[in-house]
Amino acid sequence: MKWIGTFSLLAVAAATCTTVLFVSALKPTSIGAFVCFSAWLISPYAFMFATLFFLQRKGTASNHWYVVAVIVSIGGILFLTDVIFWHADPQGAIAVLMAPLLQGAALILSIPIAWWIRKNVCT
Repeated sequence: MKWIGTFSLLAVAAATCTTVLFVSALKPTSIGAFVCFSAWLISPYAFMFATLFFLQRKGTASNHWYVVAVIVSIGGILFLTDVIFWHADPQGAIAVLMAPLLQGAALILSIPIAWWIRKNVCT
């Protein structure tokens, strides 16, 4: 396993754990709400982890996939930190629920850009 693969999988796992801690900081009213919010907010990380793990097992994962996963994970944590702690307001709840959608959009947009940069600039 490449060192970048190990690092990126650990970064995605750390972002997942941090997101669950952020959900507990939101103080949901029940266990069911905690589980639903946690499952929704960690869905992009689960997708990235599963995709990277599958591609790594097949041997087809390239470095730009790992870099994008780390960037999207860090961006998601920074976004949630901003919404929950730095600039908390009543509309923050909507922003928290939109975080996985924004991370998905960032992932979809970043993969082709990273591939293009790797192909055209880094050769």
